[in-house]
Amino acid sequence: MRCLILAAGRFDDELKAQIAAEREPRLDVFELKRDLDADVLDFKDADSSQHPAVKLAARAAGPSAAVAMLGFLKRKDYDAFFTTGEDIGLPLAALLKATGSKRSHTMIAHTLFPAKKRAFFKLGVGSQLDKVLVYSTSEEQLATGDLGLAPAKVERLYYHADEQFFRPGLATIEPDLLCAAGQLLRDYDCLVEAVRDLPVRVQIAAGSPWIDKKLEPTRALPPNVTWGKLGRHALRDLYARAALAVVPIKQNHYQTGIATILEMMAMGKCVIASRTHGQTDTIVDGVTGIYVPPGDPEALKQAIRRMLDNPQQAAEIGRAARRFMEEKASLGLFCERIVSAIHRGHEARSQG
Repeated sequence: MRCLILAAGRFDDELKAQIAAEREPRLDVFELKRDLDADVLDFKDADSSQHPAVKLAARAAGPSAAVAMLGFLKRKDYDAFFTTGEDIGLPLAALLKATGSKRSHTMIAHTLFPAKKRAFFKLGVGSQLDKVLVYSTSEEQLATGDLGLAPAKVERLYYHADEQFFRPGLATIEPDLLCAAGQLLRDYDCLVEAVRDLPVRVQIAAGSPWIDKKLEPTRALPPNVTWGKLGRHALRDLYARAALAVVPIKQNHYQTGIATILEMMAMGKCVIASRTHGQTDTIVDGVTGIYVPPGDPEALKQAIRRMLDNPQQAAEIGRAARRFMEEKASLGLFCERIVSAIHRGHEARSQG
């Protein structure tokens, strides 16, 4: 089986060198390329393509659509596609359907709730999806319910973090330091209000390796809160030094914040996170983390106080979080499950 991975991002030799030097965590794209003996096309390949259809797709719909078009044009060289997100996978499925392609296609679906994504399923793209991999119960129910995908095509799996890069014991814990990180749909106003009068220091690492636009505070910060984007190595150091980790999220249906939560859990931290509609299936409240209602600074304040006043309980939750990571959400397990899904999806397509 010749497999082509279509990936959102730029995965180049410089990034490989940073990973080898342990300045960046290992990435699933590189691990899957090795495990599948696959080829990879990403944004940089779309940027350098001179094909008019790829250029048109980039102008009309952005780099993900351009990668989908580039992969589609190379379909005769491969038996199976793996797409790292629906931003690439849905346009590819539409192209494959239009030509009646027999190539198998396994797609990760981060969130299918937006109307512009659901619209693809009205075009019948489900017939060109052999496996759809989702991260939450809400996404699984959407896919097999409203979107009409056969349950056998939809698989829920845990997201992952690199448990070798993100690991406990890398620095001395500072008892009054709280950390928060990430960018998408973060409710940092809620966090700032919650800690304004607490005897703690809070460092907010507002940013994402996948989002270019800089996130700025919406109001003046109190003296005990600092703000700024960090590189992955510096972010790991912040996690290591923090007594508690907080991921405040605005209400939504997407499993927003899961990458950050799992990184913190891998570091052995007690994570306090907003329990949104989409943020499910990872934290067990009071066991592997703490849930609070979204948009409720008083509830967040009380949870922070409770954990700071009970450091032994917070430490035990952190240890349980690390065990969860090792047993269910490591990078190796994640890649194993994806490789298995790709092979099973390809077999089903071949037999069909």
